[in-house]
Amino acid sequence: MSKAKPETSAPDPKDKRIAELEAELAQARATIGRLQQQLERLLKEMDALKRSGKRQATPFARRKRVAEPQRPGRRAGQGTFGRRAEPRPEQVAETQVTELCACPQCGGALGAIREHEQYVTDIPVVQPVTTRYITYSGYCAACQRRVRSHHPDQISAATGAAGVVVGPRAKALAVELKHGLGASYAKVSAVLSTAFGLPVTRSGWCQADRRLAEQARPHYEELLAVMQQCSVVHVDETGWRIGTLSAWLWVFTNQHATVYKIAKGRGHEVVVDILGREFKGVLASDCFTAYDHRELAAWLKQKCLAHLLRELDELDATKTRGAVRFARDLTALLRAALQLKAAKPHLDDATFQQRAAALETRLDTLIAAKRKLTDPDNKRLAKRLRKHRPHILRFLYHDELDATNNRAERMLRPAVITRKTNGCNRTDDGAETHAILSSVLATCRQRAIPVLDYLVQLQQSGALPNALVPP
Repeated sequence: MSKAKPETSAPDPKDKRIAELEAELAQARATIGRLQQQLERLLKEMDALKRSGKRQATPFARRKRVAEPQRPGRRAGQGTFGRRAEPRPEQVAETQVTELCACPQCGGALGAIREHEQYVTDIPVVQPVTTRYITYSGYCAACQRRVRSHHPDQISAATGAAGVVVGPRAKALAVELKHGLGASYAKVSAVLSTAFGLPVTRSGWCQADRRLAEQARPHYEELLAVMQQCSVVHVDETGWRIGTLSAWLWVFTNQHATVYKIAKGRGHEVVVDILGREFKGVLASDCFTAYDHRELAAWLKQKCLAHLLRELDELDATKTRGAVRFARDLTALLRAALQLKAAKPHLDDATFQQRAAALETRLDTLIAAKRKLTDPDNKRLAKRLRKHRPHILRFLYHDELDATNNRAERMLRPAVITRKTNGCNRTDDGAETHAILSSVLATCRQRAIPVLDYLVQLQQSGALPNALVPP
């Protein structure tokens, strides 16, 4: 007699569904945990960025930390020790001698007495000098007009209630403090009142600056004309304000001259207005879209490699495995191009052209459209480089063209400090005054022209002083 097989019960659908839900729940919990970790990391990065944006003590500190920073200072035996030069005998106005006849502690006799000398260079008490100018006027019967004498050192013909004016050197110093060093009119008034005994109000200095800007306007227009004829111009812009409205401060500079322009827009129209539509030089800039407008399509350009190298460093630090190879290869190529530019004076033309052509070929291969890049950031960067391909290595073939736009950024740095400490401008006239006077001051420094002497000459002479930049 055969045994009956035990009956097997069918799996319960409810148990199967519960198992599926438990698996989905475990997967959801793992996803939630991973997203929570990512959220915490992003929140920490956001807090760090907020703190770095509000940091006041070191706004220009490097964000990138070095694992093993070098010890500050120079090593023993390296470099030369510099000290203040000892004054010449004719420069010493007074000599003070302090005798030592006995020990100041116990009154005992002294032996082996030595002589020591120290020079103290200080600023004497400044007393303003007031000059009285006597001029005469008379009626000319021949030309039927009233004429008047004028001293060459006079800066104004005002008499009567307006016959007491501030001299040209004081006004020049106020311009240097305000537009060169970024001090406010309140601080300018306080410094000149405390140090030089010139109690002039803030509005008085403001009006003096406006008049001086009108006198310097012809020189500003000469700088604009010179800039349009330059072979290389570096350009950059930064945010500004006129009253409560947003504006932009532009800088156009090279090794010879600098022009500032405060405009209410950030478009290509400012570039065309300053340099003209027929600009034939090379425009060095970053990759801001205003410099790529169709009206500037025929211009020769050079894109800043410093911006590109910083972006490549970030990619190198954040990407892994094969995605990091693109950034490293491109960084090596750009650094090789910089080294070739530095070695260009020591190479013959054939060798230089051969190495430059090899770099051009390598760059074309790296950013070729047919190259399969899987990382989206690398794709975007390669696409942008293909767009600016003619403007990446142009610096190799122009001796006076830099590979970076650091020159324009350095000329913008004083404006950034002024914006932070001085609050930009309140009116359109104030913005125009700041642009004109800042351009004159910056160009004077570039040309090694004494700023105060030039501004004094600008006010005193009836005719224009020498041009800031010769043709």
